[in-house]
Amino acid sequence: MRPFHVIGEPPSLRDRIFARAHDMSLLPSLPELAGLSEARVREIQDGSPFSAAEFESLCRALAVDSVAMHRGEENRPNRAPARFRGAISDGRVNGRDMRLLSLAVEQSRILGHLLKRLGRGVPLARYREVRPPSQNRDVWREGYEFGESARAALLPLPGPIFDLEAAARGLGIHVAQVTFSTPDIDAASVWDPTAVPVILLNKKSSRHRHTGALRATIAHELCHLLHDAGEQDLTTQVSWGRGRRGNFNEAVEVRARAFAPAFLAPRDQTRAWLQGQPSRIQNSPDGVLVALAEHWGLSLEGAAWHARNCELLELAEAEAQATTSSRRRISLHNFESSRGTTPPAMIFDDLPDHAAELWEGWATDLVLAAVEEGQISVGRARELLTWA
Repeated sequence: MRPFHVIGEPPSLRDRIFARAHDMSLLPSLPELAGLSEARVREIQDGSPFSAAEFESLCRALAVDSVAMHRGEENRPNRAPARFRGAISDGRVNGRDMRLLSLAVEQSRILGHLLKRLGRGVPLARYREVRPPSQNRDVWREGYEFGESARAALLPLPGPIFDLEAAARGLGIHVAQVTFSTPDIDAASVWDPTAVPVILLNKKSSRHRHTGALRATIAHELCHLLHDAGEQDLTTQVSWGRGRRGNFNEAVEVRARAFAPAFLAPRDQTRAWLQGQPSRIQNSPDGVLVALAEHWGLSLEGAAWHARNCELLELAEAEAQATTSSRRRISLHNFESSRGTTPPAMIFDDLPDHAAELWEGWATDLVLAAVEEGQISVGRARELLTWA
């Protein structure tokens, strides 16, 4: 099999295609992802000429814009495989997960282009301020302050946020429910500068099955979008489950975990709300926990630690409540009512055969709006909505 390139010669387009496949750990999956036979992929790698359609298919398989690949721009910071490998922060990097992150960055850029064509912007962008975690104080305290400040700026009305995904859409954030290869990943967030922020919720994560935990995950990723970034101000952050492998002990994760309850239930509001509850609730740790979770849309474990940080429970009691929280049930039926609803009416005669999960939700609405206003063709819309 032909090497990726001959030392001393500049790499050809073919060389760069297969070098990217190697760097993304996608060589074994390349035929399947590109829709080409294994024999044909070997022929191309060995030097056989390839068509424009085959080139486009290979670029799609590698989650890179074909124009960028042709121009030799595939290794810019927002496209390079090293970025996604670093974001995953795991010794056993899965190529399909790297590809999913890369697809999300490309989607961020495409949605940003559509927004610009439609004369719209991303409201969240006005509030973004990249700030490394403090070295001189408890990071969780900083997370609480950031969460409460963000809530006051972004969603200033008091009380619970009943539909956080809908609120995120209003801020110009696309929230997608996708499938990573491992349940150890809770979520990820990406934001290409001047484009659209994207939050990826992992369907395999145990947190995805609980409304309170899922809401905390979305708020957690909001902290990353607002305050964390890498080269050229680009956000690519993967959030691993607590106690699992990955970067869960890093300060950025601790801060984001604290940001979430403070954003959903600011401390001052939480204390004032509890003062208005019956004494039977105020005087019962279990009553405080259940009422807190059901009123603000939190998980029981999250409510236990939030009650401690609001000084509503002592540390020992919060620990005890958090330990036993998995054995109790609460009702959060008032929250996230837009999840699982029927997608908006399509302008097509029928849905695409396999609408990609990455595009379901607000991204689909944006694509349809672009068609309705004559900014893209129906054919281009179908291509986007089945891009995976």
